[in-house]
Amino acid sequence: MFRRRTDVVDDTATPVHTWSPAQLVGFVIGASAVVLGAIALTRTGFHPDRLYDHERSVLSFHHTELLALVEIGFGVVMMVAALNPGSRGVMALLSAMLLGFGIVVVADLWQANLHHWLGVHDRNGWLFVVVGAVGLFSALFLPTFRTGGVSRRRTLIHH
Repeated sequence: MFRRRTDVVDDTATPVHTWSPAQLVGFVIGASAVVLGAIALTRTGFHPDRLYDHERSVLSFHHTELLALVEIGFGVVMMVAALNPGSRGVMALLSAMLLGFGIVVVADLWQANLHHWLGVHDRNGWLFVVVGAVGLFSALFLPTFRTGGVSRRRTLIHH
């Protein structure tokens, strides 16, 4: 005569984790740029009124203070972008800019000005081309993985 209906809903939400190997590649590129720029800055010294007067060699790559500061800034932005899998577009843009700059250096376009301001040579250009290509490839083509998710269990009991 009396019917009792019980609906039991168990919504257990587990967090969704999204990550990509491109984040690791981007973070390594950024950290390497920060370290290289920091070492170059310690060797050239920091003189705000003479950002391109002191050229030094770091691991056989020529640097001025200006290039060291640019590398540190690039590395910090790349590492911040690598922390979020949704920032792969920023990683791709930074890598494409680095690749393009490397091509300009290797092709000897504006070589006198670039050498004066940044102290770059062909060896620097090839480093920028390789690192930019690796970063761009990883940002565009490495997969994104999602782990976790929402599990829902619905139990209906009728009496």
